Order: sequence, then structure tokens, then C-alpha cells
Amino acid sequence: MTDQPAPSTASTASLSRLQELLPQLFQATQLPGQPYLRFVLTEGVGALVPMGAVQESLIVAAEQVTTLPNMTPAVIGLMSSREQVLCLVSLAQMLGYPSTMGSLRQYPVIVVRVPRSKYQGAAEGETLLGLAVSHIQGVVRLEPNQLQAKTELCPTNLNPYVVGTSQLDGQLTYILDVQTLSEAPSLYSSTA
Repeated sequence: MTDQPAPSTASTASLSRLQELLPQLFQATQLPGQPYLRFVLTEGVGALVPMGAVQESLIVAAEQVTTLPNMTPAVIGLMSSREQVLCLVSLAQMLGYPSTMGSLRQYPVIVVRVPRSKYQGAAEGETLLGLAVSHIQGVVRLEPNQLQAKTELCPTNLNPYVVGTSQLDGQLTYILDVQTLSEAPSLYSSTA
């Protein structure tokens, strides 16, 4: 029999040695600013949603979306993610921009957590909503001094959904409120 340490002792020793050699890897670092997911809404229009409302972002193949008859034009269909079925909407079309989603083979999707609405027959709790966008750009962190209030430059169709703006890479970028988006009339009425 050999005198080798038990596996748990060996892994503890390795961990201790790593902590000794690379202490910066084991220190929690607080990054400045609040995180937002940045994306392109439509050509020339950038937007952000708070990461606190984001469940995940993913690419969904068009064949994984089930279209539904008699829905508003903004509703692409139903999709599933993490064993949950959710509605997938064209965010640009929902907000009054021309849809570019019709001929896509895959959709960049931001899955957000939203409060259940009066249309879903439940008074409380959360549900998921899939927002199909033109392009997901990644996560940015913004400090309070980088945020501005809505401006008069905010397009009328976006105004009810915008809670602020920020200048990113020389472009005015709109910060959207996901709860207000989930209550948009264009999701529930084809005449909105």
C-alpha cells in the first residue's frame, strides 16, 4: 500500500497552493456601474435592458419557433427554453419599426423576466418573454454619470418604453423598461 493522501486532501492542498500563488483569482471584485445587455433594435437604433431582468440571451433557429394563427404582427410564435414555453416577439415590430425577422433562419433572442400581466389571467408572479432583436452586442456597465434622462430626441414610438439614455460609442442608446414592454398594446391588439 502506498502513502498517498486521500483525493479530498490532495484537492484541498492543490486549492490552497493555487490561492497562495494566485490570490487575485480568489478575491471578489466589485465592478463599477450597473450591468445592461446592449443590442441593436433596428438599423441605427441601439438599446439596453437591465441585466437584472434578463434570464438569458441565445440564438434560436427559425424551425424551433412555432407560429400561431391570428396573432398580432409583432408575435413571431412560441419557443421553448430551459423547459419553459414562452412567447417570442419581434421587438422592432412591436415598437413600430419595420420587421426584419420574416426571412431569418435564426433569431438573436433576449429572454426577459416580466411580471405576469392582466392578459395572462394571473395577478402576481413572473413569466418569460422572448425579444427577437437584430443583433446582441454584449454586456456594458454604466455608472450613474453615464445615464441621462429621456431627451426630446427620443422617437415617439419608443417614448413610453424608454426610461433613460446613454451615449455609447458616439450613438444615443435607449434604456428600455421590460415591464412596460410586456404591457405594450401591440402585443395584445392588432389595431394598436
